[in-house]
Amino acid sequence: MNKSRSLFPVLTCSLSLLAPLSVQAHHAEFMATKPFIQGLSMPVHGVDHLLSALAVGLIISLNKGRMRGGLLMLFTLVAALGGLLNLSGISLPELAVPLTVLASGLALWNGLPSLYLGAFLIAIAGLVNGQALIENAPINLATAVFALGCIVSAGVLSGVGVLIGSALQKKQNLIRFAGVALITGAAIVTLFPSVNSAILRVVE
Repeated sequence: MNKSRSLFPVLTCSLSLLAPLSVQAHHAEFMATKPFIQGLSMPVHGVDHLLSALAVGLIISLNKGRMRGGLLMLFTLVAALGGLLNLSGISLPELAVPLTVLASGLALWNGLPSLYLGAFLIAIAGLVNGQALIENAPINLATAVFALGCIVSAGVLSGVGVLIGSALQKKQNLIRFAGVALITGAAIVTLFPSVNSAILRVVE
């Protein structure tokens, strides 16, 4: 059986499990007077967001040339769209970042057989992160500055993932190991939710 066909049912099942779970944004309220700085720090407030951005970068790293830039742009644009939809009162079904990390980990473990599958995972990760990071805020200049900080930070973290993936892809087993690490991280965050805000507690 074709690898991409065998992987789709697994990913579909994984993503279907997102519905009963809720996304938790991890806002650093003590930075509320500095919206751009608060936005820059947002993705590292939750271990799930950190892993998700790195997973996006790892997937992007498996492609070459202009495709990398295109996929990174896809992630940032869809994240912005997710945030705007949330701010406009259009909330998508409840999704959970950890399971997008799980799906990405499964894809990396399987060798990511399809560019389209990678783009799909990146779009889902962007949408979920945008919905989670930019929520319940008034529509004003401060919110726009905050959202910009979120997107910039997520893009930087994804870039770090690209660099890591570029270093690992010389050996396929290391890419598979990265996939296992993402799966493990997603499982830990899901089973032990208190771990998710560990970075924020240290910062505060």
